[in-house]
Amino acid sequence: MEVAPNDKAKNFAKVEALTQGIRKEAQAGTANAGLIVLPEMFATGYLPLHPESAAEDFTHESAGETAQFLYKLANRTGCVVMGAGISGMEAASDVSTVPHCDVRTAPLTNHASVYMPGNTAEYAGYDKRRPFFMEQGKFRAGADVNLFRIDEWIVAPTICFDLRFPELYRDAVKAGANLFTVQAAWPQERILHWNTLLKARAIENQAYVAAVNCVSPDGKYTGNSQIINPLGEVIAQAEAGKECVISASLDMDSLLKYRKVFPVLKDI
Repeated sequence: MEVAPNDKAKNFAKVEALTQGIRKEAQAGTANAGLIVLPEMFATGYLPLHPESAAEDFTHESAGETAQFLYKLANRTGCVVMGAGISGMEAASDVSTVPHCDVRTAPLTNHASVYMPGNTAEYAGYDKRRPFFMEQGKFRAGADVNLFRIDEWIVAPTICFDLRFPELYRDAVKAGANLFTVQAAWPQERILHWNTLLKARAIENQAYVAAVNCVSPDGKYTGNSQIINPLGEVIAQAEAGKECVISASLDMDSLLKYRKVFPVLKDI
């Protein structure tokens, strides 16, 4: 999607427009509507002019406007929804009880937030473990691999610059991950790296990778969102520079069979 800088209302409306078809599928009674993944900082753009003022609490649907939007989107579509934003949870958690608390100096994290239909609490969250150069100083690194489950799928969220650090993905696959998500604002000038590294993370970990990137009218961001199977084959891909929704059905049986017949993960 094209993400409007510093305009949450416009970005929420854009996501609503792009996901209208998903609502129709869910209402038609299709089995397991699935997982919707949105780009890095989809509500504000990367990076907002004043990230401190865009920081929110994602812990429950009434905590912040982006959390509320993700909750409503999950309910409307019947899907698990993964958004991404700037978390200032420590500052938002009840500053009235903390003497001399200054929201502007609270540590920020680049945060992925997961909501399930009918559940007002954040189902899972992940803080980017490798902040990009532009984030350093205002954003602290996340410390943990955070996995969440959708049926038999064990999902490991990652965010943009994380993609360059294979050890993060190996940590996750050791913990049981079989599906990685990558939410990004990855520029066109390094899109070759994006395409190559996504395939590498799928191949070396024998896992699916679902990666979403933004687009921009100035050509700085050209998308190239894609879904890749454990063999490193692209099974869904966006047309470069175009807003769209891509989708694929993932096959657990084929993943388990491949890991069994070619057991490269056996001794990790």
